[in-house]
Amino acid sequence: MAMTQKQRNISTQIPSIRHDNSRPFLTQKALLNSLHAQQIFERGYEMCANALFSLSVVLRFIGTEEQAQEVDAMVDTLINQALEGIQKESLRLKEIAESNGIETTIGYTSAKTVDVQITSPRSIKYLAIIREFDGMMANMDALWLSCVITDTQYARGVYEWKRRILRLAGQIRQIATRAVLAARRKENSEVIAEASETQVAEADKSAFETAKDKITEAE
Repeated sequence: MAMTQKQRNISTQIPSIRHDNSRPFLTQKALLNSLHAQQIFERGYEMCANALFSLSVVLRFIGTEEQAQEVDAMVDTLINQALEGIQKESLRLKEIAESNGIETTIGYTSAKTVDVQITSPRSIKYLAIIREFDGMMANMDALWLSCVITDTQYARGVYEWKRRILRLAGQIRQIATRAVLAARRKENSEVIAEASETQVAEADKSAFETAKDKITEAE
């Protein structure tokens, strides 16, 4: 059981990312109003950003550009689908609020401004998802405070969207881990094959020189 747990923990780590390596980053401030958006940022952003950095930089270093572009397309699809889904839901909630004459501009008691390190072009896209979710929460909170949606509907909606956004970060991490490991295995197999070919060539050369020496001695 302990061995299984150890293997599971290792498999979730993204290989070839060293946190002591110097990486470029931009710092962007983001105002997150809702507690739920703040929690998603704390639990999912860094994990997702590290995975996206791995895909943008590490995979291209040990793999091929073709492999990297294929994985990029897969990740872009997941990110775009999530962002589009949140935008559609936010618009739907806003339309419900407007039809009920509800003001969606509300305040929050503990809004927080966070300093976000942008370490790859796609990490800012995951941040955009969190910020879009925060805006969607304003519409949902307005409907909840105005008794348009029940406590149960509110709790279920928050839970499902938070799970979806955090699951996206987990999916991207898994994709990055598998892609880097696959590229590393291919790299190692090519190195082994090259080493074997070199050994065979050296053995053939040695055998040829030995045979040549024997012929010379016989003469």
